[in-house]
Formats: sequence, structure tokens, C-alpha cells
Amino acid sequence: MNEILKTLYQADIFVITIYSLVINTGIYAGSLLLYTLLSKLPFNHRLGSRQPILRSDILLSFITVLCNMLVFIIGVLLWKYGVIKLSPDESIVRIAVEVIVLILVMDFLMYVFHRAVHFMRYFRKIHERHHEHESTNMLSLFVLHPIESIGFGLMMLAVITVFPFSAVGISLYLLINSLWGTIGHLNHSVLPQWWLRKAKKMFLCTSEFHYLHHQYPGFNFGFYTAAWDILFHTLHPSLKRERRHTM
Repeated sequence: MNEILKTLYQADIFVITIYSLVINTGIYAGSLLLYTLLSKLPFNHRLGSRQPILRSDILLSFITVLCNMLVFIIGVLLWKYGVIKLSPDESIVRIAVEVIVLILVMDFLMYVFHRAVHFMRYFRKIHERHHEHESTNMLSLFVLHPIESIGFGLMMLAVITVFPFSAVGISLYLLINSLWGTIGHLNHSVLPQWWLRKAKKMFLCTSEFHYLHHQYPGFNFGFYTAAWDILFHTLHPSLKRERRHTM
């Protein structure tokens, strides 16, 4: 990691762009591969009808990758000019705490952002394209308006500007973020029932949780956890009933 950081610090904008291209196309390809593998697990079952993949979905997913590249480039430039500071402490405990803090903080910010794009008139128009996927497919995670993609990225940059996280902690968080987003848009239930019940007791968002959001857009705005939906009463009624029966 230190060698990569050293190279990026000394690199010009062209080299930074190449790094950004490699990293973000890798995340994109990894998400598609993970979706395909999880969808083929023998014990899973489909949550709804298969969402067809349109040419416009493919194009918009590529645009999302470009937006993510732009956010990465901005982040590197902010770091080079001292706006973002990286912690040199890469101990296991430090990294674990950083990842947990990033998940909790971003979970709240993403809930607020997600709820805003549903209830503010201008932003609602922006988010409509994503919700044309009443069910989901392998590209649904990337079928976003550029303002959404860049907005999510800028929130992340704002958080790491406030506090010096380590490069490893940030990288692990981004890996978890991609994994969670892929599973959320899986359109297949892949967890055994007892795992699924345990995940719900721990307020974790699952494929089923986000599938209900695509079916009923007024509910389930959480990304990593259902905590904010429970607190602000936006949890889907069927999940409220399940929670009462399992408590």
C-alpha cells in the first residue's frame, strides 16, 4: 500500500486517471462476477421476476464507473494538496475501528441522502431511473444518475476529510461497500433461513430488505443497516411484523 501511495503522490493526472480506471473497472467487474456466482448457488431462490438488462442500463453503468473514477481522482488530488490527511497507523485494531466508524457514519449519511432523493421533487426525478428496476439485475447497483454517483462519492470524501483514516481502512470500507451493494441488489435470497433471521435481529440489510424497497419505494432506505428505518419509522410493515414475532 505504501508503494502505491508513493506512486500516486508523485504521479501526474494521467497516471492518476489510469490508476482510477483500473481500480474502478476492477470493482465493477468484481461486482458483476460476484452477482453471477451468488445467483448460481444451489440453495438460493429468486425474490421476483428477472429484470431485463437494457442497452441503456449498460451505458448508464459505464457512466457510473466514470463518475466513480472522477471521485477517486478528486480524492487523490485533495490528498496531494493536504486537504485529506491519511493516518500512518495501520494496526489491526485501528483499521477495524476505522471500518466500523465509516460504516456507521456512512450508513446514516446514505440513509439521509437516499430518503432525500425520494421525497424532494427535483431529486426524485433524478432517482426515478434507478427505480425503473422494480426488480433488480446485475447492473442495478450501477444504474444511477451521475448526480447520485458523484453525491455518494463526495459524502465519502467529506467524511475522510474530517478525520485522518488510513489508506487500508478506507480501501477495506470501499470493498465492503461494493460487496454490500451487490448483495443488496442481488434479487436472490442466498442466506439460509437461520442466518437470515439472525441478520434481521442484528438490523443488517439483506437482499430481501432492498428488494422490498424496489417494490415499495416509500420504505427501507437503509444501506448497511435497518437501524435508521426503525428509528424514523420507514421500515416496511412486513418487516415490522417479523420483528415483533421474533422479539
